Amino acid sequence: MSFYICTLAYIEPDGNARIGKKEFLELNKDKYCLGFILFLATFALPLELPQTSAAPAHSALDGLGVNATCQAVYNCEAQLLTTGRGHDLIVVLVDGYGSASSIIDNSGLSFAERVSYPSTGIFGVTLSEYYAIATSPLKSDNITVLGQFAQCCQGMQVLAIHGASMPSIFDPNPSIPATVSCPGSECGNCSSNFNQGICSASIQTSTIDFVITSTAINDAGRCGTSGGVVGVSAFTTVSFSGVFEVDYAITSVPQTSVVFDCIGTDATAIVTDAIAIR
Repeated sequence: MSFYICTLAYIEPDGNARIGKKEFLELNKDKYCLGFILFLATFALPLELPQTSAAPAHSALDGLGVNATCQAVYNCEAQLLTTGRGHDLIVVLVDGYGSASSIIDNSGLSFAERVSYPSTGIFGVTLSEYYAIATSPLKSDNITVLGQFAQCCQGMQVLAIHGASMPSIFDPNPSIPATVSCPGSECGNCSSNFNQGICSASIQTSTIDFVITSTAINDAGRCGTSGGVVGVSAFTTVSFSGVFEVDYAITSVPQTSVVFDCIGTDATAIVTDAIAIR
């Protein structure tokens, strides 16, 4: 993104500055002065805005983690997180082999476990969710997940959510969080072969929510890859690795039925959670 700055400036001998073409033209011509005019519209000077992982100020999503080096020797996954605002809910989503043994954070955040769901399908993985409150903005905060076993994780994703309702944080509806294994009676059976079947998870909200869905995938495409359309209706995908996908949606009114339908891939487990937002 680029923008251009154009400036007209006149400086009097006494050091006082006036800006604007009208003032410059109306000045008495017999004054001895120093004047200058900068026409940056003519000599186009583009200024590049710096890139950041923090989200726009109007969004409840205040930052996304990017992959980084672990703060451990082995058996770990890590991401760096930068946020634009303080008082964020920091959520760590993990697709792994069992729950995390610990989470190391170089800003001193202490994470609590929200969900640890071992899938019951033939591809046994565990979808986990952890959360903490960051009172101040974060800059390149290293968040490292340590696994219980020889291999930690198939994937992880960190999100910063601004405006979570304190102290309750999560939508209290008993349908939340939703956890399903695929194939199964609750989830359905989907396949990347010929885009067959639908795997889905659903919740009923009680408040206005930031809804997060984690999907474990058996080495295939992302949810919704069908007929030239990629993605799940009403959801935004924030990360996908071939084995792990994270999507979110924001409801506009309470008492909303939210359904996450995953087609065109080999989903093995889905967890859907909802954070109440102000």
